[in-house]
Amino acid sequence: MPGERVVSAGALAATIVISGLIFLVWGYDLLLLGSMTGSDPAGDDIGQALAALAMGVLWVLLGVLTLIAIVKGCLPTAVAMAAGLGVALSGLAASAVLGLLARPGVPPFLWPLVIPAGVPPLVVAFAFWALLPSLRAMLSARLAAGIAWGGVLMLCLAIVPLQLSRQRFLDQEAAQQARVEAAFAAMPEAAPLWEWLPFLEPRRHSWVADNAMARIRHLDRRQADAETMLDRGDFPLGQLGFFDLDPTPTLCDKARGLLRRRAAQIAAGTVGSGPLPDFGRQLDDAVSAMQWLVGYDCGCDGESLAWEAVAKTNLGGALNLAYLAELRDPANLGRIVRNYPAKFSMLGPKAHLRAWLRFAEDPVLHDQAIAGARTLDHRTADAVEMLGDEFGAVAVLKAMPVLDLDPTAELCAAARKVLHDDITKVYRPKPDDPRSFQEFLERVRADRDVPALIWLARHDCDVDGELAQVERLAFTYQDSADRSPFLARLASVRGKP
Repeated sequence: MPGERVVSAGALAATIVISGLIFLVWGYDLLLLGSMTGSDPAGDDIGQALAALAMGVLWVLLGVLTLIAIVKGCLPTAVAMAAGLGVALSGLAASAVLGLLARPGVPPFLWPLVIPAGVPPLVVAFAFWALLPSLRAMLSARLAAGIAWGGVLMLCLAIVPLQLSRQRFLDQEAAQQARVEAAFAAMPEAAPLWEWLPFLEPRRHSWVADNAMARIRHLDRRQADAETMLDRGDFPLGQLGFFDLDPTPTLCDKARGLLRRRAAQIAAGTVGSGPLPDFGRQLDDAVSAMQWLVGYDCGCDGESLAWEAVAKTNLGGALNLAYLAELRDPANLGRIVRNYPAKFSMLGPKAHLRAWLRFAEDPVLHDQAIAGARTLDHRTADAVEMLGDEFGAVAVLKAMPVLDLDPTAELCAAARKVLHDDITKVYRPKPDDPRSFQEFLERVRADRDVPALIWLARHDCDVDGELAQVERLAFTYQDSADRSPFLARLASVRGKP
């Protein structure tokens, strides 16, 4: 009788070990499958790859376990065929589960997990039935196969309605996107700001959202419309810094007013009644708006205190408490407009030299930006600060001859250090490695570092050592018609007292 067959201790031991590995991988895979998204795109890709790898290992182990059960259990042919087919079909169903769980926030949500959750226990239970005489004596082969592989088959078939549910959702999503795109195409160019806002909401329609934002940023009436919405109270505070608005005193006052009203409304709605369900998002939007306002020299001390008070009484507010406190740091007031204003028109006497030189990169604005930079009473101090970082140093050296800087000891020392480091890094050709003088001019940055070096020398900064270094470097490259004039320029400023 099949139930009386004695199975070797080795086969039983292998079954126990493999079953233990199966349950370890099974638990890990279920954990991964339930959390494949929610991180950044790179993190999601890694999570999905790990889940797929774990699932592949799991089904290989299930296949090995089933093979041991078939061979060592001497199963009837029909049962053996059902077992092999069941493992294969369930593997295909499990691979389909990966695709569905890549978007767990839409139908069929997390229901596909039932397939990888249910199949391994059934396969392991069947393997032990096949190898343990006591269990085979309790259940016939037909009944055991019906329970195990019938259950596996039902789980495999469950993928069909799950996929149909996803397809219905995708069809609805495509129809909705078509409606949104049609509505967007019908929008008049001069439509008020509030009529464009609905197109920013459905983030899955990214093409529409991106184009709607571009339309808003080029809308002539956007400033006036934004002020109207701030007065009405329906302006999306989280978008304050994205509409290319001018941070005028009027806009500042109206935005602060809405921030105070929103905080008061939340405080009134939550006292004694628990946290608002969307408070976290409202707080994020308020912090984003205040960061933009403070960065453009619009103080929000009172508003940040009001939001800090409601944050302390609502779940989801603790993470923003540090940001709210930073808004009241005097060092942050006007930080954006001083260093990184969005538009040239925002520059002023308080703006850092860095901000003016950034706009000097634009050929259209170059002359205006340089002229404005020359009027800054803090330009020399700013230049010294900028020479302390790589990108700032590049901008200062490039514009140094035209900035009308004061050749202070601090400026001379800071610029000399940067130039010395640059010159030291220039390649020195060997006698058997001839290089053109044009290459030398490129390597020594004759369009940036050399004019700055000459300016420093003409303004009594001690850079004779650096000038001598450049001269010696010039002789290591091939002679050309440009070398003599170049060396003459250096010689004209060497040795100045």
